[in-house]
Amino acid sequence: MASLTARVTAFILRKTGVYRRMFSGGEVIARYRTKLIADGIGPSPKQERGLAVRRDEFQGRCVWTIAPEGEAPATTVLFWHGGGYVYPPMNGHWDFFALMARKYGWRVIAPMYPLAPESDVAATTRFATDFYADLVARDGVPTIMGGDSAGGGLTAATAMALRNAKAAMPKGLLLICPWLDTAATEADQAAIEPRDAILTLAGVRDAGRLYAGAVGTSDWRASPIHGDWSGLPPILAFGGGDDLLVTDARRLKAILPVVDYEEQAGLIHDWPMFTFPESRSAQARMAGWAAKVGFKP
Repeated sequence: MASLTARVTAFILRKTGVYRRMFSGGEVIARYRTKLIADGIGPSPKQERGLAVRRDEFQGRCVWTIAPEGEAPATTVLFWHGGGYVYPPMNGHWDFFALMARKYGWRVIAPMYPLAPESDVAATTRFATDFYADLVARDGVPTIMGGDSAGGGLTAATAMALRNAKAAMPKGLLLICPWLDTAATEADQAAIEPRDAILTLAGVRDAGRLYAGAVGTSDWRASPIHGDWSGLPPILAFGGGDDLLVTDARRLKAILPVVDYEEQAGLIHDWPMFTFPESRSAQARMAGWAAKVGFKP
């Protein structure tokens, strides 16, 4: 059973609908995104405290680096944020980046990639591979490439593109409640939807169509579940039993049994990034796994 903290948080989120309204699709996407951008994109002074934080640009887009202050990072993680491919990172993302930098010595590099509907999957994945190539040229290969939700999908699509190009690959891929099928037509998702405290099927499908654009949601770049998962680095993935997208993580595990996959019953979307007891355990697991896959004998 999920912890009391996790259950209470899920109950409150479902009752208030604070996130479900954001992910209800239709006209609300533009309204909420305008508000999020107006509120400012980036870590707060509190989140930056005691850390080395830098803001750069790539192809005219902001790139944030959050790292330990005054010491060498334990590992470098290129992280693609979630948000349905339509929203910028939210406060929870910056909390997670700051925690992993402060507690586990991660250096997190977080590019603000192009969002739909102004961009589409072709432009966004091109930006991701361009940025990765530039990062490798300047800084070397990142130990881990990862992301949550939509960022998990972008991580997978980018890794597949890098493999196809025979480019240098990260040591591991971190997929936190990944969105791997933008069509969102799995039968089990309808049964999960009433328990989901964050996402709705209508919102997921609308965002998926906006992002896929002309290529359609069956294209592997928009829905990596349809891609070729061979020849990729080791994968650590997480799923939550009360998350619409858990069906994507389960399908991945079925396709690629070697995936190191942890699913927790009764937990919401992106639970490894929250502050539940289960979240803290998952964060420690991520840190240990990153150190293991990045170890050089």
